[in-house]
Amino acid sequence: MNLAQLRALVAVAETGSITGAGTALQVTQSAVSHALASLETELDARLVVRERSGCVLTELGYRLLGHARDAVRAVERLAEEAAAARDEHVGRLLIGAFPSAGQLLPPLVARLSRHHPGVSVTLLEGSDDEVTEWLRAGIVDLATVTSALPGLAITPLADDEMLAVVPAGHPLAHEPHVDVEELDGDPFLLSDGGCEPIIQAMYAQAGLRLRPTHRVRDMRTLLAMVSENLGVTIAPSLAISGPSRNQLIHQGVVGLSLRPRATRTLYLANRAEVSLSPAARTLLDAARIEELRPTG
Repeated sequence: MNLAQLRALVAVAETGSITGAGTALQVTQSAVSHALASLETELDARLVVRERSGCVLTELGYRLLGHARDAVRAVERLAEEAAAARDEHVGRLLIGAFPSAGQLLPPLVARLSRHHPGVSVTLLEGSDDEVTEWLRAGIVDLATVTSALPGLAITPLADDEMLAVVPAGHPLAHEPHVDVEELDGDPFLLSDGGCEPIIQAMYAQAGLRLRPTHRVRDMRTLLAMVSENLGVTIAPSLAISGPSRNQLIHQGVVGLSLRPRATRTLYLANRAEVSLSPAARTLLDAARIEELRPTG
């Protein structure tokens, strides 16, 4: 078994085809096919099924994929650690982020790129559950999460205020603060993101039961429904604000602070059992500096 075989398996899984794998690895299609065939011969098992629409991994192929990714990354780590010993960073860094947390990462990535141009950084955006699954599967090196999860090490990234979001013409729209109890008389629209446990806890603390009338995945759709007086919601400020943090991403709605003030903490997570690359360690160090920097 050799590295070329494992690289081929990982590339086919990620691109879904022999052609895509060849392009990603900068080798010919025949080289990818030969590497896969020799790996299957060595293991005496079918790992990839070739179909007209592309390639899919067999059940065994999926079980071995995580080990193959870890092996490829371990070999890459040798060069990265050697370069770090010379005060250089090289290699690639993949970060998974859900949309509201993703806007916190560009300044950290830009700082890393300025000091270590040899590192290629890729941001992959997905839902809360998707980015966590990418991290556990070894597809990304770091991922944004909103709570501690088994098997993951976490580094605080930022605190994000939870806001009540009401239509601009709502009786509460001009209040400086609102209580959860004041929202209980309106239909509640709930995002399918990762904030439901936080909102559930807020309602439970107020002695209320959260009864959402609609569940919506996309935040812009959710805010559009609020603006059309279909209900109210509670959402993180990062999810509903533009880059300035003062302008909501949808007209016709108002974001109000809650009383008592409620926040969620965003973290960068990595797999606890897998050693971090020098680039990942540097980015996490930068995140810790940002998190400790006083605000206001």
